[in-house]
Amino acid sequence: MKKLLTISGITVGSLALTAALVFGLLEFANKPVNTKTAEAEEVNQVEAEEVDDIDAPEVILKETANEDLEELFPDSMTESTMQTTIHHMAHGLIYAEQKWGKIEITEDRLERLLQVAEQKESSYKEGSLYVSILTYWNDGDFSNAVADHNSIWKLQNGTVGKATRLLTADEINEYNEKHFE
Repeated sequence: MKKLLTISGITVGSLALTAALVFGLLEFANKPVNTKTAEAEEVNQVEAEEVDDIDAPEVILKETANEDLEELFPDSMTESTMQTTIHHMAHGLIYAEQKWGKIEITEDRLERLLQVAEQKESSYKEGSLYVSILTYWNDGDFSNAVADHNSIWKLQNGTVGKATRLLTADEINEYNEKHFE
């Protein structure tokens, strides 16, 4: 009798566990997939509010000479590479205690990156964020670069190197001379 109760208890427990698991999986499967994560939208808005009110300096972009942009930024560019590229470009615009990585911002590079981001927008999880950032930058508007940097930085689980302000025009020139000339 004791053996029968033990087997019954195990069977009922197993059935309850299986039912809970199936219910949980069905609940998860019925949630709609959002192409723009609310977290990325919220991060961008919060970061913009936290930033000091410093006027954006005018950034003079040079043209790229003799560079195969389709090889540098191919149509098959992964989302991770897109994030890293925007992140490293932002380093030339923002102040952070620590920065790892740098990519010079040029007119041609921004145009090419925007092309790729628009083409891949629906396949990238955060495609609309990249298109938004690159559209502003391509139009010469870097006023939101701190929030742009921090949005990408958070997507990459950044813990050190949060941007706190825009660089001044002199600081941008100094950064570019140090790293790209």
